[in-house]
Amino acid sequence: MSLINKLKGLHSEGVISMHVPGHKNNTIGKLSDVIKPEYDLTEIPGLDDLHDPAEILRELNDKLSLKQEGYYAQAMVNGTTNGIICGIYALNETASHFYIVGEAHKSVYHGVSLVNASYSVISIDELYEVDLENACVVFTSPSYTGTLIKNIGEHINYIRKNEAFSIIDAAHGAHLSITENFKESLLLSEADAVIESYHKMLPALTMASVLFTKNLEIHERIMHYINQFETSSPSYLVLASIEYAQEFYNEYDDTVFFEKRTALINHLKEYGVKVAEPDDPGKLMLTSAKGAYNLERSLRNEGIYSEMVTDEGVLWCLPLWHEDDSYPFKELLDKITKLKPAADSAAPVKDIAVLEGKVCHENIVPYPPGVPLVLKGNVITNKDIKRIKHYQVNHVKIEGIDYNINYYMNEAEL
Repeated sequence: MSLINKLKGLHSEGVISMHVPGHKNNTIGKLSDVIKPEYDLTEIPGLDDLHDPAEILRELNDKLSLKQEGYYAQAMVNGTTNGIICGIYALNETASHFYIVGEAHKSVYHGVSLVNASYSVISIDELYEVDLENACVVFTSPSYTGTLIKNIGEHINYIRKNEAFSIIDAAHGAHLSITENFKESLLLSEADAVIESYHKMLPALTMASVLFTKNLEIHERIMHYINQFETSSPSYLVLASIEYAQEFYNEYDDTVFFEKRTALINHLKEYGVKVAEPDDPGKLMLTSAKGAYNLERSLRNEGIYSEMVTDEGVLWCLPLWHEDDSYPFKELLDKITKLKPAADSAAPVKDIAVLEGKVCHENIVPYPPGVPLVLKGNVITNKDIKRIKHYQVNHVKIEGIDYNINYYMNEAEL
């Protein structure tokens, strides 16, 4: 089956999206009114240059910067990964060490690896015990599952007082502060750089992202690397979707969202689904008596596709419902009433015994969420092996396994 046929099939089946991107199969917002194939143009006169914006794209960046006073903004078409890696490259020119707070996306580790930077993984509490002078601290907030770092502005202020830099991977937080009923945007933290994926929760095309920087010097330093790493043929469709998403954000009314959110939560509970509500009201974590992995398969059997499943639960990224949206809410509720436990379906487990006790040569990453389980250079323990097998049995994609197996199998043959 070709990719095109697969996409057509999913569309014709009427599958329901509880995953990114935020336009939810073009049912949230009116993205298709402004994004059309005939608008897929290049840098002809009048359409400016993303790598040196001076006209219409400069206007777009200026509009984006109004999201929070005191920040410069740059629209990006290579996703938040691009902004994170370029931010690390830029600050590595000054920072002598990177501190990664808590769990971080693989792109953070790719960045510090590419610049061969010295780094440590620390907790929030340890932030106040380490030497921060000339360091850079990388936060992830909100987490994939919607947890926010509490009082992050205080942490940023402490970092700045200690002459260090800060980056926030806010890929999952572009919608925060969309109304007063949503938790605070990470732009309120005043971090040196905040990168947001507009496509995660807002109606924008995948790869739509915005870099926000606190001062012009850091902005220009990061832009130096964006201009090297970002494609020289940017998609004007993605850029237009960023502008549309920002307009959606500026004008959003959350009345319908919270009405439907409450109705959905009550309906799920009525039909035996346990619901956890994280800090971000746009996320829900679900589980049931048969466990999260079985629930995810049950939902998928009914045509409801979730964002992710882990031991913690099934992650739903809620639509930002609004007046006159076309999201199939009634159909969603109807499908929930038909849920029944999925048949047991253990996936085959790849033999990874050869890796126990070996040094990891490529990050081992469950994806999603993209947070490394074993980092390159660390020893793969028996506990890691058990965890990997557990993920394999439950159909979780694990990146880096084949690379490591092939490395040691080839080594054995030499």
